[in-house]
Amino acid sequence: MAAAVGEGVEAARARFGRYARTLSARHPALMSVAAAYPSKQRAWSSPADVDPASAAARQLALLDAFADGTRNAPDFAHGWWEARRASQANGERVRGPLSDLFDRVFMILEDYSVDPDLREPGDLDDADLRAAVSETWHAFRHPGGDLGG
Repeated sequence: MAAAVGEGVEAARARFGRYARTLSARHPALMSVAAAYPSKQRAWSSPADVDPASAAARQLALLDAFADGTRNAPDFAHGWWEARRASQANGERVRGPLSDLFDRVFMILEDYSVDPDLREPGDLDDADLRAAVSETWHAFRHPGGDLGG
């Protein structure tokens, strides 16, 4: 099933549950199928919702530590990728604003190379990474913040 559903089994179960609810008036049997295969985890949309023992919580802690200067850029990048892989392997799901935040940090890290010798023109250096991540984290934590860009 995991090979057939690129976004993961948990996300597919949740999506099918929403689909079944939408079509329940025309196809009531879908609700019983969805109930037989419920999502085991719910999707988190804000830091307050995140299970403190989850890999997503580690990502949030990394954001705090990096933004406040207690973690350096290479450690942040390595820790982020490790926590991201663990989150995916655990079937953790984020949505809404939290998903937007994690996607934005992912995109920022795509423009950063931990090894300065492998950096290409236009890649972020350590200071640029801290500035971009800190700005994104600040915009997320303060109402009216813009994650676009």
